[in-house]
Amino acid sequence: MITTHGDRPRRAPSRAQLPERPTWWAQAARDVARAVVPVQCAGCAGRDVRWCEECEAPWWEVPLRSESAAPRLDIPGQSPLPVWAIASLTGTNHAMVSAWKDAGRRDLDAFFADAARRGARAIASAVAPAITVVPVPARRRSTRRRGIDLPLLLAQSTAAGLRDAGVEAQVMRALTIGTGEQRGASARERWRQASSVRAMRGGAVPGRVLLVDDVVTTGATLAAAARALEMTFLTVAAGFCLASAPASGARAVGQVS
Repeated sequence: MITTHGDRPRRAPSRAQLPERPTWWAQAARDVARAVVPVQCAGCAGRDVRWCEECEAPWWEVPLRSESAAPRLDIPGQSPLPVWAIASLTGTNHAMVSAWKDAGRRDLDAFFADAARRGARAIASAVAPAITVVPVPARRRSTRRRGIDLPLLLAQSTAAGLRDAGVEAQVMRALTIGTGEQRGASARERWRQASSVRAMRGGAVPGRVLLVDDVVTTGATLAAAARALEMTFLTVAAGFCLASAPASGARAVGQVS
């Protein structure tokens, strides 16, 4: 087809020459790609990296004892349960854990699994020669929302790290928990919800137990889990987590638990 502009003939642009408009499915594919492959650091929100070196560094540290920061683990007449944590639940550490637990950052599953495995190797001598690794139970609704059982993932990685260091370690799901939502709950509410932790029927756990959770704030859930297992005459030797809240007990708005 020929069109004119003044007295000069001009050929209309062919379909191949016209700029392509993005179709709805192409835009959707790009949106999905951005969700699957995040383009900002989960800790500091730096662009074009899933996590930056500065935000990654704390998760390579040797785990430290943190039970003194969890008031619910301080039971009169009893020695506090030894609990190791890799990092403090503050700043960019908190942001990374929150993104992992509550913002759908499934790309962090492997990141935190690797951190747990490294940390477990560092504490292996404290739980040798043999230990049963029991994950603190996640609520079913949380697991459905995330599409993965995070404490179980960490327990499996912890056991692998212990085996790397020569400890005989196995994972066993021996606990269950009722409904509820700890995210954003007060210390009193978390304590009340933690009381729903129960030992599973027929879930006999051999030997000593290492409890594994993602984070420890007041220690309410960890204490309830230890109590539930000890009622079945088991020995809970210690706890292990990715991060623990500061000793002051102060909790930022929206802090994960």
